[in-house]
Amino acid sequence: MQEQRDFGNRYHLIDKKALEEKKLDKDELLKFFKESQLDQFGKQYNVVSVIGSQSTGKSTLLNKVFGTSFDVQDRTKQLGQTTIGIWVSRDKNANVLVLDVEGSDSVERKAGENMVENQTALLALAMSHAFIINVFMNSLGQHTSCQLSIIKIIMQMNLKLFQQDTVKHIIFVIRDWEEEANYDDAKNRLYQYLINIWNDIPKPENFANAQFDDLFKVQVFTLVYFKMKKEFDEETLELREKIVNPSTQTGFDYEKNIPMIDMSYYLSNIWDTIANNKDLNLPGEKTLISNMRCQQIKQDTIEILQKEIQQIEKAISEGLVDGYGQKAKALLEKGKDNYYKDAKDYQKNVVQEKLDELEGELMNKFYQLYQQQVENLKHFYLTKLQDDFVEIKRIQDVHELPVIIDGLREQMQQFDQSIKESIIREDIWQEQNQIKQFKNQQDHLIRQFIENRISTHKHQLDNIIKSECDKIISKQCVNLTKDFWPQIEQQFYAALNYRYDRYQEVMIDLKLSEEFQDVNLQQFENDSFESLDRVLQLYSQRFKEQLFQQFKQKFCRDVAGQPRNWQKLTEEEIFHIFTDAKNEQLQLLELLRTKKIKIIKRQDLKIAKKYRSSIQIGRPSKTKEIEEENEDILINETYYSQIKTQLLEDFDVQYQDAIQKHKQDFLQNIPKPFWFLLLFFMYDDVFRWLGNPLLLYPILLLICFVGFCIAIGLHSLPKIAFQHLVGTINGLIGPILFGGLSKLKSG
Repeated sequence: MQEQRDFGNRYHLIDKKALEEKKLDKDELLKFFKESQLDQFGKQYNVVSVIGSQSTGKSTLLNKVFGTSFDVQDRTKQLGQTTIGIWVSRDKNANVLVLDVEGSDSVERKAGENMVENQTALLALAMSHAFIINVFMNSLGQHTSCQLSIIKIIMQMNLKLFQQDTVKHIIFVIRDWEEEANYDDAKNRLYQYLINIWNDIPKPENFANAQFDDLFKVQVFTLVYFKMKKEFDEETLELREKIVNPSTQTGFDYEKNIPMIDMSYYLSNIWDTIANNKDLNLPGEKTLISNMRCQQIKQDTIEILQKEIQQIEKAISEGLVDGYGQKAKALLEKGKDNYYKDAKDYQKNVVQEKLDELEGELMNKFYQLYQQQVENLKHFYLTKLQDDFVEIKRIQDVHELPVIIDGLREQMQQFDQSIKESIIREDIWQEQNQIKQFKNQQDHLIRQFIENRISTHKHQLDNIIKSECDKIISKQCVNLTKDFWPQIEQQFYAALNYRYDRYQEVMIDLKLSEEFQDVNLQQFENDSFESLDRVLQLYSQRFKEQLFQQFKQKFCRDVAGQPRNWQKLTEEEIFHIFTDAKNEQLQLLELLRTKKIKIIKRQDLKIAKKYRSSIQIGRPSKTKEIEEENEDILINETYYSQIKTQLLEDFDVQYQDAIQKHKQDFLQNIPKPFWFLLLFFMYDDVFRWLGNPLLLYPILLLICFVGFCIAIGLHSLPKIAFQHLVGTINGLIGPILFGGLSKLKSG
């Protein structure tokens, strides 16, 4: 039948069941600690145990010193063993755990069961800071009564099983002390007993040079006979103060304690090792307990924070989290505070190790969320940037762009601030690299947008330059003069330089690289000159018509712009006017044939200036080469010859027409009836002439010639020939006819 446990002010730690099964009931022990509020001690406690012969008042001593309620022997009722195994209780006021150990030399123990004494004493030594040995004055010098055999075993087991991590306090309490007794002699005698035992026992290699005082601290207290109540109370109170008060010379190192809440696990492991005679390592056991408990506290802390972390994780998955860095830092500090509050009483190195692990795990989780936060920030600011681009595209005036782009860059600096608000500490998540990468990405997008706008603006400038070229050349083509090329050059460069300067100004304000500016300005100049060439080529098709019109203006009209009266001019005067007008237009045609414009490209001049210092003296200057007149052929040789031929033909037609009008004056004075009369008398002669092959065939050839000229497009050739023929005939026949008529009239 299981022994009934006592969960009052005491607990039977090592009972018959524990001795037989060689293990403790951790759950019941923990329950006792909680009910007795021992778990609230933390690490601020002492453990005191007592050994001594049976029925020597050990339990009575503990009850008197610490206010415990261990069972004591009532000699009026029975004699013999009172304490079995080990009982545990607590001080009535102080943080002291008290162990009442079974007395030695018990007759109730069977032969061969002295190992129980050793095991219980060893457990008491393992747990205790202060180890009280209860002896009587009249027993000093007796090996058994002074517990020297137990002490020897304890020392041996201490070196064999323990890796000592604290100094043990061995406190001899000499009972029934007489005032006249020699205290110093008793103290020295007990100390010498311990030194002799220490010197006799074999020592492991790591303790070969260890001194007794390195591992043990010995004190001797005396107590008068317990029936001397007043003196006994005073002396037990003094003994209590030296044990429970850490400010006294008997103070203990609390930092090496394990938290009392884990004492049930610790005792269970210690007893399992001692009962089974295993190698025991107290620091190792403490480290094991510290690791186990700190690991559990770490996991509990993570569990506590998990809900809040999941809330942040959900918020980040849905979008930006304002002040993420502060929230993560607050959770980290909360976790560290919660952990340290519960783990501070364990071994410092273990506490710090697990604290570092906790911080590392939390930081890893926060870093994962931080990366998602960074992606959200990038998406937010890049989306905003794209939206801004859409709005900016609606702005027509490109000169407004620099101020707007500067505003965009300032807005993008908010990303830097948002990143700084999303970190826990600086320079742990390489945030500067992320800021730099995003800035490069942002600059690339802005630069790409600017370049696209600049490209669009350049296209607009190209159209403007083309339109300006059209206006300039069309204006000059209205009246072709010898100043045709200088006028075009002057007006073209005025328009080009104005647009060039504005274009360059925009790119400078947009902080574009000098290389980009040079490339675009050079392309702008090249395209502008190409536009000029194309417009010139187009208008060159109109040169013939314009030259012909100018010839007619010059030839057919006088200085006042009135039509010329050819009848009043002699043929010589007409020919002179014709020659001047023709030569003037042919000279203009020759002038227009070759493009005479100085090609001065500012970008080329800029390049030449950079390398001017490297040009040797006497060597042609690149600038001079650039400024040489460009004499590109505008009208090729074939087309030039065609235009010239057509102009000469058209000029000749005008000249013949003028001559005809000049010579028509005397024929117009002949009456028309005369021409009918002449035709009446001559028609029979005409038919007779046609019957003559010598006349018929030339007439037919003449008709075929006219038809052929019309068929191949030379309409003016028959006309010119006919006019020339009529003029010749008129010149020959007219005088004869008018001379004959004059003679008839005079006769």
